[in-house]
Amino acid sequence: MMKIKPRPLAQLYNDYSGILGVVVGLSGKREKSGALLYEVKCADCGEIHLRNAKHLKQGVKYQKCSEYKPPNYVGMNKRDAVIRKQYGITLEEYNNMLKAQDYKCAICGNEDEVEDRKLAIDHCHSTGDVRGLLCGKCNRGLGLFYDNQELLQQAIQYLKNALAR
Repeated sequence: MMKIKPRPLAQLYNDYSGILGVVVGLSGKREKSGALLYEVKCADCGEIHLRNAKHLKQGVKYQKCSEYKPPNYVGMNKRDAVIRKQYGITLEEYNNMLKAQDYKCAICGNEDEVEDRKLAIDHCHSTGDVRGLLCGKCNRGLGLFYDNQELLQQAIQYLKNALAR
């Protein structure tokens, strides 16, 4: 049986340096599985990221890196890509609707209740047509009534009857 002579760490670092960046050294930390973690100076952002040998060999980038772009990245704003896929409108169309609604919910007229939270895109679940922009409460309210006008009318009548007592 032939013994394998261990390679010096400097050689390992050179083997792993490349598209991800330069391996600076061992981190002294391990993954839950026990795998060694290497400190890698990122080629994209210049920060130090911890990567295991498997990621280094495969060239898997650190997803929490500020400069990380997924393999299917097309250069589009993430929100734009999401609303195009889910609702069939562009971010520009969303912003135009928002401006037309004076940046307020189409039902209650309130600005959205949570900071950095966009108004929800209300759409018909059977046709997919976008109806307007709603705050989270109004959007959930319509959803809880299954977008059913009869149920909403019954709820209105219920409230009127309760107030008349």
